[in-house]
Amino acid sequence: MKIRKDTIKNILKIVKCLEQAEDWLWYRECARRTGLHHKTVARLIANYLHDFVEERELEPFKVKLIRLKPGVTTEGIARYLKVKIKFVD
Repeated sequence: MKIRKDTIKNILKIVKCLEQAEDWLWYRECARRTGLHHKTVARLIANYLHDFVEERELEPFKVKLIRLKPGVTTEGIARYLKVKIKFVD
């Protein structure tokens, strides 16, 4: 399964948004800041970024909060995606 270029761009948008936030963000807030749909943000995080993101759920409201794990950078994720593309093709 090949990763499309627009998918990679959207993943990097999400990572940059989380880097700039430096704290917990709601999926919907991340979606607003990146201009993506909130379900797209959730899907991309679940499929590609689950190893790089910490997730917390607020129980009474069932709201999910996300943030980058310490030490994760945009460059590191870009390298990960390049390697993933090479081995998937």
